[in-house]
Amino acid sequence: MPVYIWSPTRYNGAMEPWRAIFNGGCAAEFNMAADAFLLEAAETGESSPIIRIYGWDRPSITIGYHQRLERAVDVTVLGDTPVVRRVTGGRALLHDDGELTYAVAGNFLRHSALGATLQESYGAIAEAIVHFYRALGIDVVVSRREDPFARLRPGTLQRGCFASISQYEIIVGGRKIAAGSQRRTQTSFMQHGVVRIAPPRRHGAIIEPDSTPDGTAIPILSGNRQALERQLSKAFSETYGVWLTSGPFLPAEAAAIETRREHFKNLNHYQL
Repeated sequence: MPVYIWSPTRYNGAMEPWRAIFNGGCAAEFNMAADAFLLEAAETGESSPIIRIYGWDRPSITIGYHQRLERAVDVTVLGDTPVVRRVTGGRALLHDDGELTYAVAGNFLRHSALGATLQESYGAIAEAIVHFYRALGIDVVVSRREDPFARLRPGTLQRGCFASISQYEIIVGGRKIAAGSQRRTQTSFMQHGVVRIAPPRRHGAIIEPDSTPDGTAIPILSGNRQALERQLSKAFSETYGVWLTSGPFLPAEAAAIETRREHFKNLNHYQL
């Protein structure tokens, strides 16, 4: 049974609570199948918005929806690291236990707090992540412009996600600390993103920066993972001004996700 976990100090008047789903270490293909399911469910308009905060059962790489594998990562040094394709854009990213991964999905025609435009929805999520970090004493800022220089690299291998900074991403000491990418339809969106809670591991298959421009290290946040997950969900509750209930995927939802898992083992897919 769902339980209420947060009530906002600034209530926006929404009649129904939004859902928070916490998943521990899950397989890469399950995580991507779940993200895809959330977008599909949002489009039906039958579900309230969902904020999913999750982890990975092992270090895994995701690549952007339109990336070619051989340009996204150096396949010669992948080893046994799982690689899956996101349903959102962006570039290659190594996921590990030093991050909180999130997905926010909902029908913005029915739930105006999500933001009606791409900029509004990105901005609201960025505000929540800033709220999360600042509540923990980390002075982060929101990037207000693209960083085209960081995206350029001669040769065929593209830089990884954390080697460039896009608008609405979160930075500290000149270094990206939280990233996100979004998939939108005419009625709904799903944003996938990561919030670093410790310095990232490096993987030879992805081109990433060695350090922050001013030498600032990505901080290690104190507190256990579950407490940090709850803190992030609280930041979303406060930003959107909504009640949040916590509970697992419903049996029918879990079954629908399972039917999509095999699809996400195939890196050549380009349809949900």
